[in-house]
Amino acid sequence: MRCIIIAPLYQGEERAWVTPTGNDLVICADAGYRQALAYGIAPQLIIGDFDSLGYVPEGNEVIRLPVAKDDTDMVVCLNEGRKRGYREFIVAGALGGRFDHTLACLQCVADGAARGERIWLCDGQNRVTVLAPGQHTIPRLSGRKLSLLAFTPEVKGVTLTGTVWTLEDAVLTSRYPLGCSNEWTADEADLTFTEGLLVLCISGDPEKDEHSRSRR
Repeated sequence: MRCIIIAPLYQGEERAWVTPTGNDLVICADAGYRQALAYGIAPQLIIGDFDSLGYVPEGNEVIRLPVAKDDTDMVVCLNEGRKRGYREFIVAGALGGRFDHTLACLQCVADGAARGERIWLCDGQNRVTVLAPGQHTIPRLSGRKLSLLAFTPEVKGVTLTGTVWTLEDAVLTSRYPLGCSNEWTADEADLTFTEGLLVLCISGDPEKDEHSRSRR
């Protein structure tokens, strides 16, 4: 059961992954509503101040937000999903564009990890999430590489197997990208760590990645 949030930059990527099934909930963030309709995705809820969409949608459940506010549209979308019992989120169309927006969304993902949730950001070339301490299995995704980068100042006790470059009880820091651009050697990579938050990026090169925007 997933909460799928369509953000304004969505261009139809990862269609199989973001297409709702069963009890999935689809929320559109502001101009994400236009993009969802363009790619045949029907939302149950639309949230935003609608400065980017340019009008307030009718005929759907709509939460209209003030333009001047502390919470971003994405924060409100995630909180509405939480109120409805969702703890797994896919946010499509929130990467790229303005860097401050991308970074703000990554902070939302880290907040979700601290809550025990799993939030993915995706754009067809990248799948990005933040992991909390514990044991994690990372399935191989064809044509992609994986990177593990510290979100907190230090991430301790990092052990990684099933990859070209392995780690054993390592410390990753936010000041040095030691875990960037690794590759699988098995169908799954196994990861454990004891302290901190890790950004997991599963990314492909545009010219090689069948999921990228250039080949959607």
